[in-house]
Amino acid sequence: MLKVIHKDSNWLIVNKPYDMRIQSYNSTDPSVESILQEKYPDIPKFRNVHQLDYATSGVYVLALTKGAAALAAKQFQQRLVKKTYLALVNGHMSNDVYMVDQPIEDDPDHDFRMRTSPTGRPAETHIHVLQRGYYNYNEDKTGMEKRIPVTKVRLHPISGRRHQLRLHLKYLGHPIIGDYNYETEYTDTFRMMLHAHSIRFNTGGQISEFIAKDPFESLIDS
Repeated sequence: MLKVIHKDSNWLIVNKPYDMRIQSYNSTDPSVESILQEKYPDIPKFRNVHQLDYATSGVYVLALTKGAAALAAKQFQQRLVKKTYLALVNGHMSNDVYMVDQPIEDDPDHDFRMRTSPTGRPAETHIHVLQRGYYNYNEDKTGMEKRIPVTKVRLHPISGRRHQLRLHLKYLGHPIIGDYNYETEYTDTFRMMLHAHSIRFNTGGQISEFIAKDPFESLIDS
């Protein structure tokens, strides 16, 4: 369910569910845009100011005016927007803090995927371990019970390359649970475990932070 975190005359901040598109395009499936159009028919236009992958849940910002959209665009361009993500990754990470600065480019062998490469565009992610434990689940296809070691991490992207967090975690040997495109051995669970947790930016005269509740709290056993 799409939840509204904050609404005023300039901004609409929502908590996007996993496996939901921002815009409908030609699909009849509900999207962020279609749900908000139905909920707020008096708002003429919802302006998307950043991206959030289909499989990723969490905080998402829409501007309701041209001025707000321009303000957000300028801050994203100047890297003044501070975002954090949460993820569950495969295995127990050995260190508590990481910095990954592997460049990223299109993967010529896959239309949808990206890859780390020395010839790619600069990218930087800071990673902090929050918890190590185990994830118990039933495989979607077989129903088999599984128990695997996982680590919950907080991610702070300095740059904003496509699939950056997913690739940088894979580079460390700890891909995100349920990431069909980048896990070496796919974890057949109900979602990809990546969540946009917070965003902090100037909303016009003040710095505001918006948070989407951690959806992974109950998924890890010690």
